[in-house]
Amino acid sequence: MGFTSGWGLALGSVLLWGSVAAAQDRNSGITVLVNDSAGVKPSVLRKAEREAGRLFDAAGIEIQWVNCAETDECRHMLGPKEFVLHIVHGGRTRSDFVFGEAFLGEDGRGQYCDIFFDRLQQTQGDVNLALLLGAVSAHELGHLLLGSHSHSGIGIMEPRWRQEDLRNVGMGGLLFTPEQARSMRNRISAAPVRVTMSGNLYWRTGDRFHTFRREGFWAERF
Repeated sequence: MGFTSGWGLALGSVLLWGSVAAAQDRNSGITVLVNDSAGVKPSVLRKAEREAGRLFDAAGIEIQWVNCAETDECRHMLGPKEFVLHIVHGGRTRSDFVFGEAFLGEDGRGQYCDIFFDRLQQTQGDVNLALLLGAVSAHELGHLLLGSHSHSGIGIMEPRWRQEDLRNVGMGGLLFTPEQARSMRNRISAAPVRVTMSGNLYWRTGDRFHTFRREGFWAERF
């Protein structure tokens, strides 16, 4: 089921209120450490980061990107406002149409997510690969900031993307809702809480996180 005219009206509200949210609060910021194990072309990765940054910027959140292949800054214990985006070829999931997964503890908090790059390449259709990678990255990072059960019926946090949704990705039309934007900014501005995970998990692939709750989303078979 794609967007009907009613969904289109709701999407317009997301776009409008996303801009309002950005104007309300420019003090929220996070750092995302990008660990690219899939060998994404640098030009594609940079464009994807810009797109994900734009989506968060509309929610009033600024992202500082750190590319782990270019620096040693990734080898440290994560701070409360630092998150890891791991781009891998594929992962062990319940379906080959899962684009990515975020890993959350029992309290609904997490700082690590995986993106399955090969699956993006296989299902992108007419959508620019960099834009799709940016949108999927924003979705998974959204899980880390919103916690468990954070899928929604509209916008970037929809759990299942169909052809019409992919077209909206290509046009930059999937954003966070105003409620999601406020929740994420509140999480960022709250008192620091460290998420404890054993080992340097940001260097591991998705199947190593089996002890943590997974929050992913699906693409329909086209």
